[in-house]
Amino acid sequence: MKRNVITALSLSAILLCGTTTAFAQEVQTPVAETPSAEASIPALPERYLAYGRITDIQKENGVITSITAKDVKDQTVIYIISEDTLCLDSGKGTQMNINDLKVGDGVYFYHSPAMTMSLPPQTVAEAIVGNMPMDAACARFHTVEAVENTQNGIRITTDRGGLYITVSKDATVTSYADNSAFDLANLKEGDRIFTWYDVVAESYPAQAGVNRLVVVPAAEDTKTVASPAKVSYSKSEMTTKNDVTCVPLRETADALGLTLTWDRDSRTATLESDTRSMDLVEGKDLYVSTSTIPGAVGMTSPGTLGVAPYVADDGAMYVPAEAFEWLVGYDVAEDDSTVTITAEK
Repeated sequence: MKRNVITALSLSAILLCGTTTAFAQEVQTPVAETPSAEASIPALPERYLAYGRITDIQKENGVITSITAKDVKDQTVIYIISEDTLCLDSGKGTQMNINDLKVGDGVYFYHSPAMTMSLPPQTVAEAIVGNMPMDAACARFHTVEAVENTQNGIRITTDRGGLYITVSKDATVTSYADNSAFDLANLKEGDRIFTWYDVVAESYPAQAGVNRLVVVPAAEDTKTVASPAKVSYSKSEMTTKNDVTCVPLRETADALGLTLTWDRDSRTATLESDTRSMDLVEGKDLYVSTSTIPGAVGMTSPGTLGVAPYVADDGAMYVPAEAFEWLVGYDVAEDDSTVTITAEK
């Protein structure tokens, strides 16, 4: 079934990129200037940073779709790759061909804070930084929130107001796309930047000075479109009943950004996207979804998949992977080793 529902993993950010000393993951939570009851639950950072050594690269039709990496603690993560994923050669300060990455390479991933609960977990890679010189830190990656002129150059506000980056007047500034010279006068809110610094003043906001900048301009006159939500499972980890591959409902719903509610009395799970709703009744092999748009008429034809939703010994409900096609707006692809569910663009 082909329908149009956009549900995406958000791409979110962190300011610190470590030195070439490997680490599992770094996070810096934005600091509130005046704590209050309303701010008691901190917002997620825009993105996280993690180091990993590549153990596997998956491709579809010659295009990289995911990279599996293991950190120094032997924790494995699958990073989902899209056409929007950036790849920078940190040593040269230029765009790197992602297809040059290979198993065994140690790289840094700037990735979404949204991560599946699967084993291994999965998340979306916003940027990959490779080829770090042994005596230097890797490139830091930020989103420009404000730009202002100073006596020493320009000052960029980033990391939710938590960091000021001063770019010197004689700095080398290039475009990520083609390594051509970039005019700092054109730098604006929403642009993303790669830069390099080792020392950060311990103040709030923190401050750093740089003389090298690689700019990834925001798309003109358009909003940033997030990559489609996607989750993949290894069939060796999934349950098969009656030759039907079943996936954990809660875990899959969370990965795709869907809402899931549970009625204990009727043993019914209700799965909802932005535009559609579907009831999944334990023990009932019947799948149908309806539109939630006021005034819209749109109910799919009821169908069966050979397996009814069921609750396993671990307390989780499992459903056929194909059930997500009944919700409309999701593609289910299955081969001998994996099953992948993707939100349509």
